Amino acid sequence: MEADTHERAALAAKAVLDGTAADVGAAIAALGPGPMPSGRQVRRHLEAMQQQSLGLGGWWRARLRALEAVVELVDTIVYAAPDATVLLTGRTAQGHVDDLGEATARVIGVDAPALIDALEDASITPPDVSSLKTALGTMPVAHVETGTIAMALLVLP
Repeated sequence: MEADTHERAALAAKAVLDGTAADVGAAIAALGPGPMPSGRQVRRHLEAMQQQSLGLGGWWRARLRALEAVVELVDTIVYAAPDATVLLTGRTAQGHVDDLGEATARVIGVDAPALIDALEDASITPPDVSSLKTALGTMPVAHVETGTIAMALLVLP
């Protein structure tokens, strides 16, 4: 049973790598009936495939560029909105930044319109703003894209 799950995780990873699936979740959903691999299993297979195709050095350079882009964006936010505190969350906080999804952060101490204005003053225009229902109520999420990364900023005033 476990071997089937790993084989299916490898199939899902290949679908993401060759572009037939937009992301890990879509690749898992497209597998159909049978034992479902976890997102973590698929990401591990995908990382191994990327390392094989790019070479380990190329894979590490790409990962480092993405981490540097996160640091640069956080520095820009803190510079543009000095009252804001930025906390990385989820996989981003663990140093996992890749093209499999948006990096995530919470921006505390500034409201969404002020943050968006500050980002626009820094030449970063969020292409999308959405909302997220939480136990604290509905919170705005600014989706920011730079040339290197995409990041979702949950705004907590």
